Amino acid sequence: MLKRINFQSIPVRDQQRALEFYRDRLGMTVQTDAPYGDGWRWIFMQIPGAGTLLHFAHADDIAVAKGPALCLVSDDVDAEVAGLQAAGVRIEDGPARAPWHVAVRYALFRDSEDNLVLIQSSSMEN
Repeated sequence: MLKRINFQSIPVRDQQRALEFYRDRLGMTVQTDAPYGDGWRWIFMQIPGAGTLLHFAHADDIAVAKGPALCLVSDDVDAEVAGLQAAGVRIEDGPARAPWHVAVRYALFRDSEDNLVLIQSSSMEN
């Protein structure tokens, strides 16, 4: 029986820049930062209290998606957006009611590596 996603890889060109963005602006912690290969590192970030990790993969190793590369959940999207803006993150869309479900709030922003990131509320109930 499957239990959870262990990690999600997102494409990055500059691992240190991505680490600083996700640590300093999104509040994630570094779970692993170890040498790997020629000048590359295994970097895994963790949302405090969450089991799923975020892995920074070399952008050339991952096809860049047109949609969000990462989808995060927040209990209060509006408050999360206010905190992100205070940390210098530019919000591209939202916060707003999601067109896919009336009870969901969402917002979109780009990370330091130009990946589109979605934050949405966890509620899918009417």
